[in-house]
Amino acid sequence: GIGGTFQYGYNISIINAPASYIQTFMNTTWLERTGLPLDSNVILLLWSFTVSAYPLGGLTGAVVAGPMAIMLGRKMSLLLNNVFVIIAATLSGFSQMAKSFEMIMLSRFFTGVNAGVSMNIQPMYLAESAPKKLRGAVALTSASFTALGLVLGQVVGLRELLGGEESWPFLLASNVVPALIQLTALPWLPESPRYLLIDRGDKESCI
Repeated sequence: GIGGTFQYGYNISIINAPASYIQTFMNTTWLERTGLPLDSNVILLLWSFTVSAYPLGGLTGAVVAGPMAIMLGRKMSLLLNNVFVIIAATLSGFSQMAKSFEMIMLSRFFTGVNAGVSMNIQPMYLAESAPKKLRGAVALTSASFTALGLVLGQVVGLRELLGGEESWPFLLASNVVPALIQLTALPWLPESPRYLLIDRGDKESCI
């Protein structure tokens, strides 16, 4: 869950704290490029694009999640899904240095793709892998990790931590930490028995 639905909740909440700083960054960047400041309505429009890139990425991730789960398997799909977050963290982390607010928009899109894939495949993987007696409780942890992500995103976004004027790129890039945790831990876990039997036809591995 830490690299799955946790990311969904976390990435929803971390964008709230630095909103004013990112809008100022957009205006400053445009002023340096053209010598003209942006109109407040244009800044609001660019910010709307930045925010809406996340659900757009989520839609893309949700569409590709089904084919990924069948072709690659539940476990491998979740592992590869972390690549989107690593790309997103790199883009947002270096956006201020590169003086490019477009990198933040692209970063939010890739973060959304990660959320769309994980929101579909993680519950599937858990439900198919859990013992029958624990299946309901294990499947519900998807919602628990989403809530945990929302809370931790708000905490990390405090000005005293990473929500300050100088540290907001680190806040947006902090979603790489759960991705690295999952990349370290998930390879030790088994593949979904249902996938091995039905999609792969590998009865021995399923057993």
